Amino acid sequence: MRRFSLVLFTVILLAGCGDTVADLKEAAAGINSKANEAASAISIDVHFIRATEIEFDNQTFTINDLFKTILRDVEWNYDDSGETQQLKITGTWQNNGLFAQHSFSAYQKELLKENGEVEVILSFNNGTMDETKTKVSMIMDGETLIKEVGQEILHHLYKTYTQILL
Repeated sequence: MRRFSLVLFTVILLAGCGDTVADLKEAAAGINSKANEAASAISIDVHFIRATEIEFDNQTFTINDLFKTILRDVEWNYDDSGETQQLKITGTWQNNGLFAQHSFSAYQKELLKENGEVEVILSFNNGTMDETKTKVSMIMDGETLIKEVGQEILHHLYKTYTQILL
């Protein structure tokens, strides 16, 4: 009788675990499904543009390498609805020399590491980047701290990247 009770208790216990395992499998499938949706939401055009090679200061790197290195938590948004295609890259500021020409205090730098959102907009015509239309801004707590346009700011991003690699 004791054995029967032990077996019955084990079966009941395992039956409860079966529901939990099924729930875990269902949750994992849902996570996998959402990850696949997110991956497919990035069009082939975005992948192609992110793989675009840049030659600067005797170095070659991709747009993807550039922004994955100089920013944290990078997000990509591609818009090809207009005459000019635009790639908007957003990410969190890193204290790696990016915008070093701006004299942020140590306290501001700590705040920027958590809340400093950098937005870069690159424009393309027929698959070729138009560096003169580059737009870069940094916003913290709703306030625009930096807003620059043109080839100079893009080259500053390139220089920041190449200095990080040294």
